Amino acid sequence: MKKILTTIFLLISLVIVNSAQASELYNRNDIFTPSFQLLWNDLKEKIATQKINFYGKDPYLVYVLNSNPFTIEDVSENSYYKIVAPKSFELKAKIIREIFDKFEYKSTLLEEIDWNPDPKKEEYILYALFIKNIEFLKEMQVLEEMPFKGSSILYDYFGVVENQRDFKDTIVPLYYYNEKEFAVSLNTKEGDRVVLYRTNSNENVFDLYSKLDRKVNKKLKFGTHDELRVPFINLDERISYDILCNRRIFNTDYIISKAIEDVKFTLDNKGASLKNEAIMQVETMSIAPTLPKKVYNFDNDFIIYLIEKDKNYPYFALRISDFKYLVK
Repeated sequence: MKKILTTIFLLISLVIVNSAQASELYNRNDIFTPSFQLLWNDLKEKIATQKINFYGKDPYLVYVLNSNPFTIEDVSENSYYKIVAPKSFELKAKIIREIFDKFEYKSTLLEEIDWNPDPKKEEYILYALFIKNIEFLKEMQVLEEMPFKGSSILYDYFGVVENQRDFKDTIVPLYYYNEKEFAVSLNTKEGDRVVLYRTNSNENVFDLYSKLDRKVNKKLKFGTHDELRVPFINLDERISYDILCNRRIFNTDYIISKAIEDVKFTLDNKGASLKNEAIMQVETMSIAPTLPKKVYNFDNDFIIYLIEKDKNYPYFALRISDFKYLVK
């Protein structure tokens, strides 16, 4: 995947999620976000000083987070803000001030934390914010509404169905096996590429990306009779990682008492936008915890990849396999 990885600025892996799956984004099989992974990495490095495991049986999510190779080396410094510090009202004020200075961003997630320190505990806040906006080299065509996966409801689509030569620098086919298995890359003004991966595979979206390289056909071009059809995407979700909370971290006296993130992502004929904010509260145990209980037509399941230029790993991924995030 080296050649793709070294030329893509953003990676978003996107496969369309049905309503049942959408409520389980905390499993991180259908989504990858940069902010929460950065929190987890800081938890490993600055608090637990090792990979994170819990007493009792770990949820599969722990394996997913521990094994992900994504780090701050895979994103540029101007795209994110993060901090780890003891909980205090001064810390809250510092975060508010610094994210506004850097991104002109006002957080709502910070209000989910009770900032009153408990003198009987050690309490830490881990916070991360990631913001990106990218534009295609050339604004694409808004197409007629279409169904998704044969639905009776019609959804908004964009793409290219005419004047294909005008988009030869924007649309780069990566491979085409058949109408159910193909991928294209879309170039942006910022140097980013948005990779759209049509597949029925249910494998973890981050892991799927690593398998693209061996499929790429460098001789492919977007032909004068080829077509690109992509649904508009609008994701606005709060993800709670309750499955990680109130479990004692192995070889420490710490537990995660709160872990949540907000994800806002849009994809349209002009480009893509991502705002991703995550916060985690870690504290020492006050009492012994209880043990846990034992044509390139993207009108069907597909993945979108956005990656940061000259970086090795994706910072966001999302599976879309149904209609929740489509625009009508």
